[in-house]
Amino acid sequence: MYKKQGLGNVRIRDINDYYKRQLDNIAELSENSRYWADKAADVYRRASQDFTDTDEMLQVMFEMNRLNKIFVAKLHNDFAFYMDVAKQPLPEWKNFTSPPVTDELQESLAKKLYNIEPGKDQHAILTVGEGARQITKSLFEKCLADGVAPYVDFKDGDFHSFVLNHTTDDGVRAVAADYVSATSPVTKRMVARPGALTPVVTTRTDREQLYTRETKPYEDRIRSGKIFYTLTVIPTKRDAELDGIEYDDYVKLFFELCDQPWEQIGKAQKSLIQEFNAASKVHIVNDDGTDIEMSLVDKDGSHFTFCNSLIAKNVPGSEIFSAPRLDSVNGTVVAKGRFSKDGRKVMENLTLTFNNGHLESWKAEKGQEYLDEIIGIDEGTRWVGELGIGTNPHLKQHVLNGLLVEKIGGSFHLALGTPYKYTDYMGEPVKVDNGGNSALHWDLTTMLRGKGGKIYLDDRLVMDNGEWLDKSKYDVLNRGWEAIPKDQRPEYWKNYYDPKPTPGQP
Repeated sequence: MYKKQGLGNVRIRDINDYYKRQLDNIAELSENSRYWADKAADVYRRASQDFTDTDEMLQVMFEMNRLNKIFVAKLHNDFAFYMDVAKQPLPEWKNFTSPPVTDELQESLAKKLYNIEPGKDQHAILTVGEGARQITKSLFEKCLADGVAPYVDFKDGDFHSFVLNHTTDDGVRAVAADYVSATSPVTKRMVARPGALTPVVTTRTDREQLYTRETKPYEDRIRSGKIFYTLTVIPTKRDAELDGIEYDDYVKLFFELCDQPWEQIGKAQKSLIQEFNAASKVHIVNDDGTDIEMSLVDKDGSHFTFCNSLIAKNVPGSEIFSAPRLDSVNGTVVAKGRFSKDGRKVMENLTLTFNNGHLESWKAEKGQEYLDEIIGIDEGTRWVGELGIGTNPHLKQHVLNGLLVEKIGGSFHLALGTPYKYTDYMGEPVKVDNGGNSALHWDLTTMLRGKGGKIYLDDRLVMDNGEWLDKSKYDVLNRGWEAIPKDQRPEYWKNYYDPKPTPGQP
């Protein structure tokens, strides 16, 4: 394992074995490619130097990732691929931006995401993209300073689409196998990726589905808890446009969502979990037409139990989540708003109908083809792998952002596809695996707040219009910092006033 000395003199080949393999592939590319030889030779030369500048090093690693993918997919002599890439210059690391906030706020977010325990044998992956430049640099430098060798997985969607579209099915499998190999030593994952982006190129459906299935071993290790992860999804200007929020206001909201009364929320969620863990069934309705019921008792009589999710894994939090019995979901979910699986394509206003757990019909008012594509990944997508209840009291409207949407206070979400496989969550034993199996895990959030939404536990009403009824226990989940005595709040929140009322409220 590489141990960084100070801030300089870092060589990429010394970071980990995967980068050694990448450089060997790039060296071969420099000798055997008609179109990429000069580029490969230049990157190999630059990668072989000692680095003292993090930005420069990450730029070279970004270029290495692209060249390695070309080599693995066997596209190094494919003229059509070369011309497509040449005609459409794509952004690189040097073009990535940071959120328009202070360095202190970005460093605070990086500290929340950093999950390395110094002195232990750990292997890290940084999954990063546009909008997270400063945060990525901080995470990368922290890893090296703690003697941890990070693999940097740049989210490079358009180039990835070019590769999958041009290569063969065997090439897709090879690219997926290379990714699974790169991530096989990983024990810690830190994610700082962007929300919605406007794609230049769309991946062929069959190739994207094949890649998703072939990379499932890595995803399974994440959902089982074998890889401990921390995750944030930073709002983009495209998010702001789709959600009808001014970009600067969206970024401000994002950082406020990270700064909630987590201690009090955690205690309230612990009490809420006790109620859900004691119930046999959940029934949820709203004025849009949602009417869905499910069992929390498995076929063998064991009870599914809920996880208390704050900000140890997702930044910002929060939610409680578990799974229903696989064959018990019955009824209809009407989820209004815009939705996306990958932040690149969008659909609107979904209606899903379940019969004995199985998704019998699905409709999108806009984006039906995209919804069909997701449902078509495999048979396991037609079963529910998660029931989650969003509890972040500061987020009160539906948004597209894939991380934030499942945290909305006064909402619930069902995940289509595979369940989590945890047996332990943050030190607490849990049962969240209902036996589903899919390459997909995709959360669909439905608003209850302002929609007349109700949650019943064993026919007992516990939430009405998205507000928890027992205010002695759950006032902080309804009102956030406003439920905390003013003299106990941080300075920023003492006189905070939200000018935007809860949807559906006067």
